[in-house]
Amino acid sequence: MDNTVSLLDIAESPWQQVLDRVRSECKDFFGAVILDALGYEGMCNGYALLTVPDELRENWVNSHYGDLLRKSFTTVFGSEFVDYRIRQIAPSDPIPEIKLTMPVIPKVVQTPKPVKRPKQALSLYARYTFENFVEGECNSTAFRACQAVAENPGDPSLNPLFVYGESGLGKTHLLQSIAAKIQKSRPEASIVYCHAYDFLRDATAMASALHNKTGNVRELAQKFRERYELCDVLLLDDVQLLEKGLWTQERLAILIRHLRAEGKQVVISCDRHPSKFKVVDTDFDRSASKSSIPSISKKLLTPLESCVAVGIDEPDLATRMHLISKKSEDLPFAKADREEICRYLSMPPRKNVRLIEGLLNFLGAMNMFCKADLNLSSVKRLVAPSEHGGHVELTAKNIIEAVAMDYRVEVCELSSKRQSAAISTPRKVAMFLCRELTTDSLQNIGAMFCRDYATVIAAINSLKKQMEKDASLARRIQDIRYMLEA
Repeated sequence: MDNTVSLLDIAESPWQQVLDRVRSECKDFFGAVILDALGYEGMCNGYALLTVPDELRENWVNSHYGDLLRKSFTTVFGSEFVDYRIRQIAPSDPIPEIKLTMPVIPKVVQTPKPVKRPKQALSLYARYTFENFVEGECNSTAFRACQAVAENPGDPSLNPLFVYGESGLGKTHLLQSIAAKIQKSRPEASIVYCHAYDFLRDATAMASALHNKTGNVRELAQKFRERYELCDVLLLDDVQLLEKGLWTQERLAILIRHLRAEGKQVVISCDRHPSKFKVVDTDFDRSASKSSIPSISKKLLTPLESCVAVGIDEPDLATRMHLISKKSEDLPFAKADREEICRYLSMPPRKNVRLIEGLLNFLGAMNMFCKADLNLSSVKRLVAPSEHGGHVELTAKNIIEAVAMDYRVEVCELSSKRQSAAISTPRKVAMFLCRELTTDSLQNIGAMFCRDYATVIAAINSLKKQMEKDASLARRIQDIRYMLEA
């Protein structure tokens, strides 16, 4: 009979009363999973001794349930309770239990089956590898940092890694290249590559299930844990899209700290440096919602600021030429014109790689469906309408401004009386290009520079002789011409 009473008392133990109170008031959908792992060792000098298996749960309990636990312990234990203390214990260690009078019940000992971590299915573009990435001055640091991560994931000196840059510059290419290389070199590794929207969807699905009292919250929480908390490498793309999901940002902050503490690699991409976000303190901030600057919670900003941040800039001329040369290998450009075509297409500054790819795809389509020859003259003709919606006639003013910008002189200096080499050469170049690219008369061209037509003829003839002797000057003038024609 004594044993029967002891069994009934288990449900009424002080710790169970505290736990029931916390469960009843907890509104967080992770509550069930977090509280399941919370252990109780007893009271010592007024302190409730609790245990958790890892830092993630310790941080979550302190930040979300701290006040609730204190309130519940005070209600159950009264003035005897001072505060609680948490310590981490390895999951394999036995969790101390309350010593109660229990009947001796024979149990069949079963050997637990080893828990297998779920293998993450990766959806990657086959061409997004390091071998296909075009390295240049604009992206060299980010490229080499990502290579280092792929070779040694979890290296504290590059964990977490934060890759930032505007859309279309190659951030997704680099993240998927990391995944592809690790998958090849370490097939046993659990890799998660996902878009920010995927993470937002998984997190909000559980929140919605808890709020609406629908679905299996425990099952959703377990799936989230298996996918994100147990992975070896997390690659999260376009984190700025979590802008309005401030609660989800908090979940991500905890996840980053947890994975980092476990020695797991985290790589995040974004369209801006963390310092460029508007920082908010609460889940609802009216001023943040109306701001044109994306917002980020203080809790997520902290781990992001500790990341190794590497940026990608707009492709420079050398990188654009290399990109176009590499990506146009399959296009049937006229062999004699291929180098000049690549140079011509690379002259106008294009903000990102997607614009370059779109241009090359257009030329390929015109060749395939319209049987257009891809020599230099036809490429010039095809590109102009696609970029401007029709032919735009050049004026002497356009040419003078372009030459002044290339030589880094003021426009007014080209029409001045100065005869120094720093001014006379660009003046001759501008006169030459005005004669070549416009229908203006020599008198009109001379008037633009406050010179007569005879001076214009002399300047053009002098420049032509210089170009015959100086290949670099001829190349520079040709590049300016390509830029104006494109």
